Amino acid sequence: MKILYGLLAMYGARCLWTALYRQNPALLERTLPEMITYAMLAMALDMVFYPSGDNSVQSYMNEQVRRGSIDTDLLRPMDFQLQMLSRNSSYILCMLLVLVLPACAAGMLLMGMRLPASPLHAAAFAVSLALAYLVLFSLNFLLGLLSMLVMNIKQIAWAYRGLVSLLSGALIPLWLFPAGLRAALGALPFRCIYDVPLNVYTGALNGGALAGQLALQLAWAAALFALGRAAWHAVHRRMTVQGG
Repeated sequence: MKILYGLLAMYGARCLWTALYRQNPALLERTLPEMITYAMLAMALDMVFYPSGDNSVQSYMNEQVRRGSIDTDLLRPMDFQLQMLSRNSSYILCMLLVLVLPACAAGMLLMGMRLPASPLHAAAFAVSLALAYLVLFSLNFLLGLLSMLVMNIKQIAWAYRGLVSLLSGALIPLWLFPAGLRAALGALPFRCIYDVPLNVYTGALNGGALAGQLALQLAWAAALFALGRAAWHAVHRRMTVQGG
């Protein structure tokens, strides 16, 4: 059912951008096949970047705090942040194999989605996708830590997801934003989640620009991971575990 949902979302994105392209091709600044590939791959990745239930870092942490079960995670002989990373990354890797790859294969066979622009772009996309996940994980981990202070972050998490989807280029490519807003978004980490890897995949980034964007992703991934570690130590000192 998740694969079917992903295919429907990919088909909907394809129809939307095809209709927009017919109205004003110059507006999109990309060829229609590139735009279709960008949009469909974004929908496919959405299935694993925003999982349902406790499979997301912030939802798992919030439920553990709400039930008073977070102490079982803290008792394990492993750093809590690395424990959350291991738990979530294993799920993401599994879902990439069983959800994203079949959905992308169907998209290529039936809906006009393209392969990476070149073998170099395919390799760079794999690296960029891993860095994108680390950036997203660190942001989610910081949100999860907030649950240890306010106990329930469900409403905050809904707003957070919408914000990230909009500012990361998942819903609307960032090159379609006004120049001033596009420049402001370039200084934020959100574009490292979707905008950079999708532009790598479609071949919009090459040479020095490609290396620069990968370096930007690496810098944000390292900075946010370090920020998450510092925030965890600060929150851990004042955390109180209540019964479920």
